[in-house]
Amino acid sequence: MKTSVAICTYNGEKYLKSQLLSIINQTVKVDEIVISDDGSTDGTFKIISEIKDSCDINIKYHKNATPLGVCANFDKCIKECSGDIIFLSDQDDLWLDNKVEVTLNWFKGNPKKEVAFSNATFIDEENAPYSNRTLLETVGFSETAMKYFDQGFQIEALLLHNRCTGAAMAFRQSFVPYLNIDKTATTKNELPLHDFTIALSAASKQVLGYIKQPLIKYRVHTSQQCGLGEWIKTPPQDENLIEPLIPVDRFVNYVLPECRERAVFGIKRLEYIKSHRKIKVLSHIFEYFKIYGTIAHHPFFYDLFK
Repeated sequence: MKTSVAICTYNGEKYLKSQLLSIINQTVKVDEIVISDDGSTDGTFKIISEIKDSCDINIKYHKNATPLGVCANFDKCIKECSGDIIFLSDQDDLWLDNKVEVTLNWFKGNPKKEVAFSNATFIDEENAPYSNRTLLETVGFSETAMKYFDQGFQIEALLLHNRCTGAAMAFRQSFVPYLNIDKTATTKNELPLHDFTIALSAASKQVLGYIKQPLIKYRVHTSQQCGLGEWIKTPPQDENLIEPLIPVDRFVNYVLPECRERAVFGIKRLEYIKSHRKIKVLSHIFEYFKIYGTIAHHPFFYDLFK
C-alpha cells in the first residue's frame, strides 16, 4: 500500500525538524510527505528545504497565498495526497519508529475499517514525559468505552466529545470523499475540528477503529494552536451524562444524514440512563435495538446493568 503523510505547518521551526526526521526514519518508509504551510514567517521553509534535499522520500510543499486556518488547510493538504493510506501529522510531535508498520498491519487485518486512531504518550517542550496518562485515557476512551465502541455504539461514544486525535489518525484514500471537514471550524468558534468530523463520518458508517498501542509522542507546549493541555490536567468524566448534553447538539449535524436520527435518539438515551436503573435501562436499550436493528443480542449489557 502506498502511503502519504499530510502535515499542516505554521511557524513550526522549533519542533518541525525532529518531527520530520521521526517520519522519515520509520521501519517501513512512507512514499510521500505532503506539507501545506499556512503562511509561516519563521524558518519553516528552510527546514523543509534542507530535509527535502537530504532524503529519498518525495516531499511536496505548498505555501498558501492567504492563511486558511487549521481545518481548511488540512482539507486542502489531504486532497493533495495520493497514497492508499493517508496519515495525519501535527508539526510538533514525534512518531515512534514503528508507527507506519503497525498501522499498515492494522489496516491489513481490518479490511472493512476505513479510519483508525491510535494511542499516544505525552512529552513536554524538552521531550520529557508530561503525564502518566496515555492519550486514550485522557480523552476518556476507557476499557468500558471500548466495549461500547466494539459493540457498535461508535456514534454514541463520540457524541459526548471527541476521542480521536488527528495527530494519531490515519485513513484509506477511499474514505476521503466522506471526510466531511467543516472548513469554517476554528479553535474559537466551538465547531468540531477536522479530526472530530472525520471520526463522526467514519462512526456513521461503522468503519472507525482504534489501535490501543501508543504510536506517537504528543507534545504539549504553550504555542499550540489547538491541543489537549486542559484535558490532560482534568480528563472528561463520562459518568456525568447530563452536563455534556449542552454542547452535544451542535455535533449531531456532522453525523452523516442517514444516522442523524439515531444520533438524536442516542442523546435521549443518555438522559434516560441518567434517571433510570437496571431493568428499565435494559428495556430502553432493547427498544433502541428494535428501532435501529444494528445490535441484536448483547449479553454484555446484562452484566453492565446488574
